[in-house]
Amino acid sequence: QAQAFPPSQQARTMAPSLALGAAVAISSVAVASAAAPWPMMLQHGGHDGEFGRSMILPAAPEVKWKYKARGEVETSAVVGDRFVFAAGGDTIFALERATGKEAWTYKAKAQVLASGALGGGAFMIGTDDNNFYALDENTGKLLWEFAAGEFTGGATFGQEGVVYVGSGAQKLHAYFLNGSRSFEFEAGANVASTPALNADGVYFGDDAGMFYKLDRRTGKQVWSSTFPSGIRCPANLHADGIFFGIGDPDGSKSGELVRMGYDGSVTWRSTCGKGKSKCYSCWTSPAVVGDVVIAGCGLDSKSKGVIWALDKESGSVRWKVKAGNDCQTSSPVVVGDHVLIGCIDGSLYALRASDGVEKWAFRANKGIWATPAL
Repeated sequence: QAQAFPPSQQARTMAPSLALGAAVAISSVAVASAAAPWPMMLQHGGHDGEFGRSMILPAAPEVKWKYKARGEVETSAVVGDRFVFAAGGDTIFALERATGKEAWTYKAKAQVLASGALGGGAFMIGTDDNNFYALDENTGKLLWEFAAGEFTGGATFGQEGVVYVGSGAQKLHAYFLNGSRSFEFEAGANVASTPALNADGVYFGDDAGMFYKLDRRTGKQVWSSTFPSGIRCPANLHADGIFFGIGDPDGSKSGELVRMGYDGSVTWRSTCGKGKSKCYSCWTSPAVVGDVVIAGCGLDSKSKGVIWALDKESGSVRWKVKAGNDCQTSSPVVVGDHVLIGCIDGSLYALRASDGVEKWAFRANKGIWATPAL
């Protein structure tokens, strides 16, 4: 049963690892205290942000180390007990968590844009070479792989010992840790949405605008709902509903933020009070903090980026922060009563959830495409 990893009573200092999309670097920046590892994007399969709520954001960030990768780092870092895992260009790597020293690398046959997951002693990640790899987390040795379409979304690991990931083969794949298949579900288009998990369901979207719930054990469809734009974000399975974004950065150049019920009904669809562009394209997983829903959206073709905060009950805009460029790929991460979110203007913003007031902004050398890890 997928669940959040509970915070330890004896917290130690850890730092979120920030993958900086075009800076060919990954940095460890001390901003919070935590104890449990961060084994997948947004920490656990529900993507609800509960892990960071008890943390305290300091007055300013401090760089502990940085690592120059072999290409652009667009994959979101995950953190184990000893290593930080990510990829740059076509190279998957593990770094010593304490120092940033390279532990091992594995070269794929094409660039790696997808984010990985840790489980059962393996780091598992898909790549643009149409392969999904399971690598020994300590050595980087290939344990098993399977071929499908291009992988651009993240992998999610369930505590029943199954890894879930979508691909350009228009499928949602579920594999056991020995490399044998649990099930495959055929969607209507490319699946670049990182799957979300709760006790009985797998939730994800596709590029045709379909959002699905599958039975977690059998892979059979429970329900689906259709939206006007593609769905590439991880859904937030919050206690009060399912929250996600939709978007089309190339065609309609627009997007919306959505709240659904667990029966597949739509509670609201917000256009952020705007006109034709609506919220701009929204491919991030919204964070829910109290009575506000926070997400990044944007259009890199027009250098537009906005961080939106919506009323949780109505979907109306509570506040917004304009960034210097697109914010639609780095999902906000909750730290206490603030959120951290990166944009491709090169900034990691620390914003107070209640009103959007900036506590600080960490300036990277280039754009931040990836979601922070704590």
